[in-house]
Amino acid sequence: MTVAFGLLGPVTLHLDGSAVALPAGRTQLLLAALLLSRGRRVSTKRLLGDLWDEPPPSAPVNLRTYVTRLRGLLGPHRDRLVWVNAGYALAVESGELDLDGFEVDIRDALDAVRRGRPEQSAQALAAGLRHWRGEAAEGLPRFGAFGHSLDALDESRWVSVERYAAACAEAGQHHAAVAALRSLLADRPARESAWEALTQALVRLGERAEALTALAAADAALRAGTGRGPGLVLREIGRGLREGVPTAPGRPDAAAGDLSPRTAPSSLPPPVVLLGRECLLSQIEATLGRAGAIVLHGPAGVGKSALAGAVAARLAPSYPRGQLYLDFCGSPGLTPMTVEEATGSLLRALDGERSGGTAAAEAAELQTRVGDGRMLLLLDNVVDAGQVRRLLSVLGAATVIVTSRTALPTLDVTHLAVGALAPDESVALLARHAGPERILAAPEQAEVLADLCDHLPLALRIVGARLAGRPEWALADMVARLADEQFRLDELSCDDLAVRASLAVTTDVLAERPGGPEAMALFDRWGMVCPPAIGLELAQVLTGADAREVRALLDRLAAAGLVEACGTDRYRLHDLVRLYAMERGRRDPTTRAAAIHAARCYWLGTTRRAGDHLRRVPDRPADGFVEARPVVTFADQREALRWLDRERENLVAAARVAARDGTTEGDLFAVRLCAEMYPFLPMRGYYRELREVAQGALRCARRLGSRPDEATALTYFAVAQSRLGETDQGVDNLRIALALREADDDTQAVAVTLDHLGVLLAAAGRLDEARAAFLRALDLHRRRADRRRMGVTLNNLADVLLQLDQSDAALVHLQESLRLRREIGDELGLGITILTIGQAYARSGRYRQAYGWLDRALTAARDTGNREAEWRVLTVRAKVHRETGQQLTARDDLHLALAISEQTGDSIGADEVRRALTALRVPATPRRAAGPR
Repeated sequence: MTVAFGLLGPVTLHLDGSAVALPAGRTQLLLAALLLSRGRRVSTKRLLGDLWDEPPPSAPVNLRTYVTRLRGLLGPHRDRLVWVNAGYALAVESGELDLDGFEVDIRDALDAVRRGRPEQSAQALAAGLRHWRGEAAEGLPRFGAFGHSLDALDESRWVSVERYAAACAEAGQHHAAVAALRSLLADRPARESAWEALTQALVRLGERAEALTALAAADAALRAGTGRGPGLVLREIGRGLREGVPTAPGRPDAAAGDLSPRTAPSSLPPPVVLLGRECLLSQIEATLGRAGAIVLHGPAGVGKSALAGAVAARLAPSYPRGQLYLDFCGSPGLTPMTVEEATGSLLRALDGERSGGTAAAEAAELQTRVGDGRMLLLLDNVVDAGQVRRLLSVLGAATVIVTSRTALPTLDVTHLAVGALAPDESVALLARHAGPERILAAPEQAEVLADLCDHLPLALRIVGARLAGRPEWALADMVARLADEQFRLDELSCDDLAVRASLAVTTDVLAERPGGPEAMALFDRWGMVCPPAIGLELAQVLTGADAREVRALLDRLAAAGLVEACGTDRYRLHDLVRLYAMERGRRDPTTRAAAIHAARCYWLGTTRRAGDHLRRVPDRPADGFVEARPVVTFADQREALRWLDRERENLVAAARVAARDGTTEGDLFAVRLCAEMYPFLPMRGYYRELREVAQGALRCARRLGSRPDEATALTYFAVAQSRLGETDQGVDNLRIALALREADDDTQAVAVTLDHLGVLLAAAGRLDEARAAFLRALDLHRRRADRRRMGVTLNNLADVLLQLDQSDAALVHLQESLRLRREIGDELGLGITILTIGQAYARSGRYRQAYGWLDRALTAARDTGNREAEWRVLTVRAKVHRETGQQLTARDDLHLALAISEQTGDSIGADEVRRALTALRVPATPRRAAGPR
């Protein structure tokens, strides 16, 4: 069955040529946002900003509902919409999206322009514009980055119309050009570049009166739409028409300075062939048409100069007075250029003489030389705003493109961030430098290489050059060289190109600025500890500064392009920058050891405080991990869960690093953190992370010779194994843990281990053994009057009795569990018991009672953040729906459960839900998904 997506107009979905009725609202927004990503992952956080102007607290749950609904609409293609690393991706094959056809036609048109074939270019542009049926994602609200992307798409459409008109005019088809421009201006009356092209086309046709009428209409439209009158080009055309000597279109009067078109200087570097970046190029061109100046900023090696050079080359024919290039020397090994040196260089390029007087006199001379004519300047590798601020005011009406590693936010011009390449663009760049045949021979290795290069154009260019120079190397050889993080930056060097040197320039420049040494100290400590992300709290721990101060330091690092924001006051390092930070962090072993210890104290102390809101631990052994002062505290369980979710990636990474560093402190930290991350990891469904953390802690406990810690790690490792399909191995590990507990004569720990063993035995179908384990555990808990653990065991015992078809006996135990958990205020456990009661009624066919208890259990699971319990409620309730003939409602619950499994990486749970979905018999007509109950 074929599928086709439409984005260039109202959002559409066609299956086998038949239109699918898309429900209005956020389901369409979700589809549009995923289509814009072209198969790449879109983070949940990004999607929330795309679907809501201000996401409500229920937004994450609602998003899962919309995902479920969209999967249903995709029909047999539902598996294309997948959960990937805290986000979603919709697989779209080449040619399935109307935007693909548009871009292919535009590339053909640009190729025809380069070959001097305007008629062919006009035909390709016309074909591309036929893909449009209205505004991009017409009728949908435009929030955040999603809205900006749609605006950029629309801009690429209007730019293509102007290109079409220009190609028609060059081919002598002036009437076609006029018709296209009038149609564009009917939609975009305040678009000055279109008015310029229209009046020029009318002048070419000899329609002086029509041109004057168009100028008057342009004046009215621009004043109404922008609050200002026509710009320089329209004013020149008007002056020429009124004087009876119209200026040749695209060639302003040379009297504005003493440069003639024949002597106009051109010092632009040879343009490079860009791969991808088409939308970005169109956005830059459109911005320059409106604003006259732009700053392209981004991290080292991201391809800013190449992008700016490509834009300048494309725009050069529109600037006959000259196109100048000036390198401000913000590159490795060079001394940055001063304002005075830049002014002198530009004067020489314009055949002007340096006055030898004051800087002000030379600036005045430059302003005179530039005049008010059209001139294009590319100011490359600018270090800071001070280098170009005065220069921009001198250049006046000239069009200026600035590139810089820093954002230069104090310049009053448009700013545009340049990011890394998309994965397919990265592979294409490798193919260009290393040879397409090598990439085609090993496409998977090429993708790995692109990932190892962090999709950074500079790194990809270096790798491609090295491969080109060593034809005997296979791609796998280069992958092996880059795989070792310790030496990757050594490998990313070729002749005068090196990623490390490029990054060093950025850090050296930042270190010389006010506040720079402090910002670089934070950067170095980040490299010492190397968490995946850093927020204000950890930055405070590493620096000793307060929140306001570390926010300023992180802002400086972000402005320098060394870090990127991944949330409010939260930042990440690009992979190659991370390796560079680690290199710097190893220079001072004493400071590094202190930074690592401080970070571990923060992580462990805060995890303990958060964990106490989930399951209070009365007595913890002393371990030396004591915070200087608590940076984070929690008012309630919701705050604690938010911190744990936000910091989970850092905590797992910290446990991983500690388990590998081979020190006593690292081993002790790993086993302590493992103990504190239970029950958070399983209740949120993060069983893979639990297995990794517990497995590392097990090695550490054995190195420490600590039997209690070994038993704890074995227990949690076994819990993860069971959920990941290794139940028999988990049972074996729990028996080892039980033996260790019994050897230590720790009655409480023996009882807790028996609880876990019973759960795994039940999962393995060994119900009689499970019941025996629970009965023994319950006896031990009663002897100690441990009401909390009694509540746990009674619930688990009841679950086994239900599987043995002893519902009445199970309900007796469940009522006691319910009472105990209410008495001690165990909200997390209470929700689980309520769920099991719902299961009991469902098993006995008392569906009305089952619905009531299951609905309460779902509310409790969501209130406590227990996604494992939420998944169980949804799957149990789906069975009840199916038994009562509500197939569609059962499907909706199963889709919500599947979303949870995919978000948490629970492949076993996902397979179980898919089998249940396959067993359902539901009509093909999509229906509204069930929301939270």
